[in-house]
Amino acid sequence: MGINTLANYHSFTRAAYSSGLLLTLVWLCGCASNGYRQSDAVSRSLHDAATDIRSESQAIDATVAALNDLVSQPATDLKPQFRRFSEALNRLEDVAGQAEKTRRHMEEKGARYFAVWDQQLGGINYGIIHEQSESRFSAVTNRFYSINGRYAEAQGVVHPLIRYFNDIRTALSVDLTMAGLESVKSIASNAEQNSRKVQTELTGLADELAISGARMSTVVQEKSKPVSDNRTPVRSETQPENSPPLTE
Repeated sequence: MGINTLANYHSFTRAAYSSGLLLTLVWLCGCASNGYRQSDAVSRSLHDAATDIRSESQAIDATVAALNDLVSQPATDLKPQFRRFSEALNRLEDVAGQAEKTRRHMEEKGARYFAVWDQQLGGINYGIIHEQSESRFSAVTNRFYSINGRYAEAQGVVHPLIRYFNDIRTALSVDLTMAGLESVKSIASNAEQNSRKVQTELTGLADELAISGARMSTVVQEKSKPVSDNRTPVRSETQPENSPPLTE
């Protein structure tokens, strides 16, 4: 092998080695950065879920209000009120369906992220760092699947409530009379009571989803700082110095 050929060979080898090393570093960096990107994806899905749950609660409220209006304050023509109740119920069904899709999407994002995290744990060599990361992994996964389970339970309560409203709609659709309204009055009252219980659960769930979403985000939200008022209180000129405060 000639000198020029040998030099070219070594140059090629160094270039190939450098390129291979660069590709390896890029791949490793990609794996590392992929983890926090997955975390952000889970965070967004949690926030989306919180939004859908709040929309679901609002849709329940609108359905209850429309039913109460029909049953408690019937107009001369019952059909427009019945249509408003029916449209509100249709809206509730759509929102509940979207909330369930969002839950499944959130669950998939979480499973993908935790698989990446679990894989990265194997690359941590120092015991204390591995233990700390493993502890965090356990805490975050437990919290996520706990809230996902609560989400599923809440949806499991919403759907029977929707079926209850649907039964009322079906009954009134063939008996939209004053006597028909009277026959479902106590049933509508029971539906309202059950709705309030469901809404209480949904409100707590939405708050927890939002908090969890913030905790899993790489963007740290700033805490609002209390504004101090350093102004000196102005005493009324007509008020004696030692007199009690004026009341309206």
